[in-house]
Amino acid sequence: MKRVNYVLLGVSLGFWCVVGTGCGIEQLKDSNRRLKEANDRLVSENSRLEEENAGLQKRLVDLERAPPSVATLESPNVPTREATKPALDDELLIGPDVEITKTSQGIRFTIPDRVFFALGQASLTKRGATTLDRIASVIHQKYPGKTIRVDGHTDDTPIRKVMNKYPTNWELSTARACTVVRHLVEKGVNPQRIYPAGFSYYRPVSNSRTAGARGQNRRVEITVLDESV
Repeated sequence: MKRVNYVLLGVSLGFWCVVGTGCGIEQLKDSNRRLKEANDRLVSENSRLEEENAGLQKRLVDLERAPPSVATLESPNVPTREATKPALDDELLIGPDVEITKTSQGIRFTIPDRVFFALGQASLTKRGATTLDRIASVIHQKYPGKTIRVDGHTDDTPIRKVMNKYPTNWELSTARACTVVRHLVEKGVNPQRIYPAGFSYYRPVSNSRTAGARGQNRRVEITVLDESV
């Protein structure tokens, strides 16, 4: 009797071992399947990233080979800000007060009026004179023989306190342009190749009525003209 029980016990243990081993195999197969799927996803993602990287590298090469800027047609009434930065070394030489851009007309130096003039005035500040000295140096070094146009721009605030001197913004914008021209000539710019222009408030860079927008519109632009202009 005991021997039969031992046999039954052995058969039972053998059965559960087979069942247990089968379950273990199925679990291993399932784990292997999940790992393979995860690996396939990683391979696919890696391929996608490699393609994106190749595209970015090609774009970088194209940008490095492209011309430094592409001039666009300027509106006759409103100046555009399409220009790119053509001369980083000029900016380092002149300083942060001046924005240097390349337009369809030539190289433009844009200076906020606060750098050059007190509000409603056309007398050059010490800071403005220093900035103009640096601009004159760049003109001598890089643009000898070029024609220079100096544009004065105001905001649309009516003239009040200095009406006896500047009846309108036309007179103020022109007077400021003339002040800049005179200083550049004193620093050696050829007087036969430089001239002023006053535009009052009719060529704004912003049509907003905020104080910040008016500050942007009050500016002086010195343009080194292309030969074709």
